[in-house]
Amino acid sequence: MRLGLALGGGGAKGMAHIGVLRVLDAARVPIHVVVGTSAGAIAGALYAAGKSPDEIDAAVRRLRLQQLLPRDRTGMGLFSTAGIHQLIDAAIGDGKRIEDLPRAFAAIAVDMESGEEIVIESGRVADAVSASAAFPGLFAPAQIDGRWFFDGGVSDPVPFGAARRRGADRVIAVDLGADEPVLTGAPARHRNELFYRLLLAATNQKAMRVAGRAIGIMSKEIRLQRLRESPPDLILQPDVRDVGLIDLDLADECIAAGEQAARAALPQIEKLIALPEWRYRAQRMIERAHGRTPFLTVR
Repeated sequence: MRLGLALGGGGAKGMAHIGVLRVLDAARVPIHVVVGTSAGAIAGALYAAGKSPDEIDAAVRRLRLQQLLPRDRTGMGLFSTAGIHQLIDAAIGDGKRIEDLPRAFAAIAVDMESGEEIVIESGRVADAVSASAAFPGLFAPAQIDGRWFFDGGVSDPVPFGAARRRGADRVIAVDLGADEPVLTGAPARHRNELFYRLLLAATNQKAMRVAGRAIGIMSKEIRLQRLRESPPDLILQPDVRDVGLIDLDLADECIAAGEQAARAALPQIEKLIALPEWRYRAQRMIERAHGRTPFLTVR
């Protein structure tokens, strides 16, 4: 039995993934397949590369926000994904390829020209993650082999179906929610810094808020459709609803929320792992036949 983990997007909310991974690691839950969208691709790539949750935490906090959000020069976004690229390469090694990772991994992105959802499961890890995390408007699209990609959350906010297609027999999904502000406010210690004043002014623009809201509404509808098509076995929903896309100063709160959700789900996870294959398949068939939702949600 191969257990898969589908990590959803959400910007700084994605620090909750570290809390989830910390609890799963401590409980020795065997994860064989990791698929991530946006922030989930960042955490998922580092975990698939063999980094511990503590090492992932350290890698993300090592970069200052100014380093993580370098100015874009193309005119296609406020920021470049070069900072995300740097984060991944610094943590796992420059040029590391997906095919060489200890765990199976894939990142979800969208081709800007065709609108096609792409499951990136080969090539440079940093390229795949940068493409998956390029939130439209905030980040400029990322380029891979002449093609431009942006945030996979536009088409697949929580990629549990992709985790099954990547070889997972049973899937745990971590959903961080579709609605999020971009920045709830500059941290008190940074309010007088020019970078934060400019950032807050830019992200408070009506156009940015409208774009974020539109993507949030669309993501909700996509989630519902995906749940009908290929539901996961368990959904964890850490309480990070009030965290903005780039509120990295709220990392501790996000991690604690992830730990809480994962801890609450451990009994269900243990049952899921222990369930014999024949019984698992029979249970899912019966639930579908009766129109019942074949997964559990833990908040």
